Amino acid sequence: MRNRRVVVLLPESLLAAVDEVAGKEYSSRSAFIRAAMQHLLDEKKLTEKRKLMAYGYQMMGPLNLELAEEGISEELAEIDRYLDTLAVGESR
Repeated sequence: MRNRRVVVLLPESLLAAVDEVAGKEYSSRSAFIRAAMQHLLDEKKLTEKRKLMAYGYQMMGPLNLELAEEGISEELAEIDRYLDTLAVGESR
């Protein structure tokens, strides 16, 4: 991959903070800035995926509710049959 030089204007206070962290945790200021930019891009992608997932859940909500209600009604009917069987067994 080819690197390109980019000029970025930063406030002195931000540059000082970058230099402090870069000096302790990264090989250079450029390495720190690359990592920070990649992190922001990754977070943006993650935020977009979360938005899409939330939209999908909202769109599927009515169908999921319908399926859940169908399952509950079947389970309740099965429980009623089971209780009826127990009640008949107790009366004998």
